[in-house]
Amino acid sequence: MEGEQPPPPAAEEPAAVATEQPAETTTATIEEEKPAAADAKPATDADTTLSQSTTPPAAAPSTSTAATTTTTTDNNERHWDQTNKKVVVRNVLKFLRPKEVTKLTTEWLKGKEHLNIKIIKTKKPPKDNWIKVTLEDESMVDPFIQLINTGGEDGKAITNARGGDLFAKRANEDQRGGDNNNDNNRKRKGGRDGDNDNDARKRAAAMKVLTPDEVRDAITPLWRLPYEEQLKVKTREMIHKCSMKIIKEIKGKFRILEQEARRGQRAKCPKIYEWVGERRAIEMESVVASPRLFEYRNKCEFTCGYRHSKVEKEEVVKVGGEDGDDVMKSVEDGAATDVVKEEEVAAPEAKEEVAPAVAEEAILKTAAAGFLAQGWSGGVYLPHCLQNMPDWSCGLADIFNEFLATSSIPPYDSKVHRGIWRTITLRCSLRTREIMVIVVHAPAGGGVGKRDCGTDDYSTVFESEKQRLVDMLTKDSIPTPSRDFPEGYKKEEEETSGDGMKVTSIFFQEYVGLSNPPPEHPVQHIYGKTSLEERLGKCTFQISPGAFFQTNTQGAEVLYDIVVNRIKEVTTNPQDTLLVDVCCGTGTIGLTCLKEGVVGKLVGVDISKPAIADAVVNATKNGYTESATTRFVASPAEKVLPDEMKNIPKNCPVVAVVDPARDGLHGVVVRTLRSNERIQRLVYVSCNPTGTLARDAAMLCSPPTKKYPGRPFKPTLSQPVDMFPSTKHCEMVMTFDRMSVEEYEQYHDKE
Repeated sequence: MEGEQPPPPAAEEPAAVATEQPAETTTATIEEEKPAAADAKPATDADTTLSQSTTPPAAAPSTSTAATTTTTTDNNERHWDQTNKKVVVRNVLKFLRPKEVTKLTTEWLKGKEHLNIKIIKTKKPPKDNWIKVTLEDESMVDPFIQLINTGGEDGKAITNARGGDLFAKRANEDQRGGDNNNDNNRKRKGGRDGDNDNDARKRAAAMKVLTPDEVRDAITPLWRLPYEEQLKVKTREMIHKCSMKIIKEIKGKFRILEQEARRGQRAKCPKIYEWVGERRAIEMESVVASPRLFEYRNKCEFTCGYRHSKVEKEEVVKVGGEDGDDVMKSVEDGAATDVVKEEEVAAPEAKEEVAPAVAEEAILKTAAAGFLAQGWSGGVYLPHCLQNMPDWSCGLADIFNEFLATSSIPPYDSKVHRGIWRTITLRCSLRTREIMVIVVHAPAGGGVGKRDCGTDDYSTVFESEKQRLVDMLTKDSIPTPSRDFPEGYKKEEEETSGDGMKVTSIFFQEYVGLSNPPPEHPVQHIYGKTSLEERLGKCTFQISPGAFFQTNTQGAEVLYDIVVNRIKEVTTNPQDTLLVDVCCGTGTIGLTCLKEGVVGKLVGVDISKPAIADAVVNATKNGYTESATTRFVASPAEKVLPDEMKNIPKNCPVVAVVDPARDGLHGVVVRTLRSNERIQRLVYVSCNPTGTLARDAAMLCSPPTKKYPGRPFKPTLSQPVDMFPSTKHCEMVMTFDRMSVEEYEQYHDKE
């Protein structure tokens, strides 16, 4: 499964404070150029409290102290932030179980139904003496605080079980515990009290514009190495962080069993398996090279945001209007570009004499789609300099960027959850010359953080803009992009050229959540075909928008050939052998094994309904129309695999393949595979060999327990495959064979 792009970092709080400046100068950040009442940043917990008693919403601070007390109006509050509904109750007893916390909060409200207080969530760290309570509505906060502080006997506070008085306070006013955002916390994190140098450094880092080489270092960190050296680096990585880690995990399991035996929790602990103690317990083969080293991706995902670029000094000098103020458009107002100066600029009366050094530090921000090479705060970077990105993806990126730069609808801002255009997913088959486009967007009426004043509502123009995008994508063939490859780059000969290709299907997907839509989230078909067709090996596959497919087509053929050979080694009677394909996706591995004749029957299980629907179609496409030959189940494997294994005839030989997502296998799946001893060989295809594969392998190969019964497996062959040249990632095909009865009885008493 795909492992090239790491998960984007969590969205950070937008910078809220500017460094203190002399009276005659200002810091030209976006926040200060916007009208304070409409476009200031969302208030933090501490900001809201301070604003209610000190600074009016429209005040424009000129120092860091004033900036920390500035807030937005209620229209700008984050609708998903429930801080104002939270209360911290102190002096409760430590080490309360969740059921005891629920019972305690219920007792507080017993007989107080007339107060109409409803608790929707509680948080109680075991070692702390406080409970954080989230109420259904902010209007319940003051009555609840009064109830805790004065609702006991004789108008005193409610007491704990030892007679101590409880004390309640709003969470955003409490400075001792909880995950509040008060000023004290900010000072501690920033260093010295009142020192905002740390914030200034963060803003400066966010404003940095990466060079093409730096972008390549962030996205494809091994690009500078010759390919043979890349393979050596990955092989060493697999030895140290996969095979050695598995052995360490297994030895840890033995130590736990030994401790349990000493405490009398089990009869005895078996001695450590001989193969575990060997010097090279798991043989790691050298990484198999990818057939293509460059431009190999068949799927690309771009994030919509703002591209940062340096502005020539002559473009910045005298950018003032008639009154001398800078002409700077607001990002949140949907403008296509912004000019932001990193250093101080002259006061209005001195704008005619902007220093050249200052002008050179100006940054142009343009709406665009690309990669987050510096995280959420550093803007997006175009894919044109990356060697793993094909021409067709960069050509489509050019079309999108032309559209975004002229669109009246802004990109989505993950910090404040405003804006519309979120991500763009491109899928392509050079073999069938088909291209699918999926555009993910927030609701036209605004995202989760939309303001009540209506400035984030684009419903009146959304449909026309959507149609304009479709027209731009389908008008002509995909243009040939201008690439920015490193010096010495030589383009590989392609199996088939992407020149002259056109978009064959377009989908739009509305999503209101804060992260990414799940695979089964509904899509709206707008143009062309309803799926993409790909040829892989001897098979043809249909791929829906939400279905998983390997991102390196030729690399996937190498990967699947290894899986086929591992299964072929143990199937003495292929036509009667059943393959259990866990996390089967669109059925690629299982149908490839059927086509190669190494198994005669197939049962596939996957959590994704779109992928299973494709698998059913793909079975028919490849000539397997009988239900007795293929069967696919759309459900989490842990829910259906135990029953599926029970339904297999006892005289039927079984072999299993698992190809899970990065999270690995569910514990129930591991237990089912271990306890069904008819499975003598298990082939594990992992996209996270240094993470969840090590965990799962330890559970498969450790001594049996009540939770994980059955004779253990042991790894017999580990074959990494480079599916992502120039990156640190690779796929792993690890073969597990069941420990024989004779070998098992050497370590365990006969049962």
